[in-house]
Amino acid sequence: MLSWLALRDGVLLRKLETPAVYQPDTDTLFEIDEDAFQFLLGCAETGVPESGAEDPEFIEYCLDEGILERRSRKPRPRQVAVKPGPVPSLRYLELQVTNRCNLRCLHCYLGPARAVDLTAAEVRQVLRQFEQMQGLRLLVSGGEPLLHPQFHQLNRMFRATKVRVVLLSNGTLIDRTVARELNVHEVQVSLDGMKAGHEALRGAGSFDKTLRAILDLREAGKAVSVATMVHKGNLDELDELAGLVRDLGAEEWSVDAPADAGTLSRNRSLLVPAEEAGRYLSYGFGGSLHEGGDNSLCGCHLMTITAQGTGCKCGYYTDRPVGHVREGLETLWARLPRQGTDALSCRCCHLDDCRGGCRYRAEKAGDPLGPDPVKCAAFGIRPA
Repeated sequence: MLSWLALRDGVLLRKLETPAVYQPDTDTLFEIDEDAFQFLLGCAETGVPESGAEDPEFIEYCLDEGILERRSRKPRPRQVAVKPGPVPSLRYLELQVTNRCNLRCLHCYLGPARAVDLTAAEVRQVLRQFEQMQGLRLLVSGGEPLLHPQFHQLNRMFRATKVRVVLLSNGTLIDRTVARELNVHEVQVSLDGMKAGHEALRGAGSFDKTLRAILDLREAGKAVSVATMVHKGNLDELDELAGLVRDLGAEEWSVDAPADAGTLSRNRSLLVPAEEAGRYLSYGFGGSLHEGGDNSLCGCHLMTITAQGTGCKCGYYTDRPVGHVREGLETLWARLPRQGTDALSCRCCHLDDCRGGCRYRAEKAGDPLGPDPVKCAAFGIRPA
């Protein structure tokens, strides 16, 4: 019986610096050559008879990886719009949909919460343009994104978005109903210690609500990751927290040190010296960034859109916007300042891995082109 090869539903073809296949459900990126890309494009648009395919080894690999599937009937023709994206590619977009928040965290880099929101129309425009630019992962953040006045409408948009959607939340507003209704692939929940350490930053009662949210999300079948900031109140809890994070079934644990910005600038007693903080970054695990093979500094493939609608390098640079979303995402992306690792004053054997670390932390340390002292400490390097 004739069988047809079809691109599996949900699998995306992307034109990045090199042709690629992306699986949003698993956050897996495969780089391929142009011939393989054109073959998979045919499988996506019209289906390809397996008997006429020329590379059975490649086909079996794609079947094993869930890129292709066999069908007994010819698939219905479908249009696949694959427009080459910009170089460097915009792979990750942080969308700060609101500045509203129900917590008053002592380390928030955005400062006090405000009733400022992206409109639903602006979000819709950004999502469409991000797809057209061959985007991979959308990071929906805030404030607390669930407090956006039209979040239910945004949530419907996420269902149709052909990228991986990750919700960044403090978790305190998530219950079983919310967890089931979220149209996202992953929820990253902030958990900044055990009860004492977490609530030292985020307030009384927040720890238990956050744990409950993670359990409800896992029950609803959502992938969960955890983000933790190192501070003076949680250093002696990190061993215990590591066990809890694994017991909760987190697929990824991001451990980082905050920069002296926003609300933290008024709570500097929480800051851990860089040479000490860096040692704790090794607690984290996972980390599925799909970077290009160039020598660019951190954030080469990332941009942030603020709740005011402005574009900037990342959330630490909201005071240095490059324009407004009404000008178009591609225009903002082209305006972002970029530098390579060859511009740095620091030179060590770990440069290819750390890419200079966080440029904002380096700037706060006194030299925008110097080393990030936290990242240096993580690699056991003492900056000159």
